[in-house]
Amino acid sequence: MIQALTWASVKLFFKKVLVWCKHNWKILAISLWTLFIWIVARKNVESYKKVLDTSIQSYKDELAAVEKTHKDEIEKRDLAVKKYADVIKSIEDSYIQDRESLSDEKRKKIKEMVDDYYNDQESLNQELEKLGFKNVK
Repeated sequence: MIQALTWASVKLFFKKVLVWCKHNWKILAISLWTLFIWIVARKNVESYKKVLDTSIQSYKDELAAVEKTHKDEIEKRDLAVKKYADVIKSIEDSYIQDRESLSDEKRKKIKEMVDDYYNDQESLNQELEKLGFKNVK
């Protein structure tokens, strides 16, 4: 009778285990997969560490190269902006000087023309139109 009771207990236990496995099969599968990976990978831990260290160093080197390239591009951009500002400033300065010198030259020429054509308004207008003035009265 003790043996029958023990067999019945064992049979009940395995039925409960089977029901638990049916409902929680994902936990069982993940546990088995983790155990399998651990068994396979424990032999090559050092080589995996070396690969990981190499990957990390490669990442750091690549990141440093990207940062250096970015810094160089910023410096080149700043230099180009400075050159652009210098060129614009020199063009503006030369334009102001040319405008002032042309104004002085044109004033002298207009004064001479007014003196020469004082009595001949039509000839004075034609000469002024040649200089770029229109409808002068």
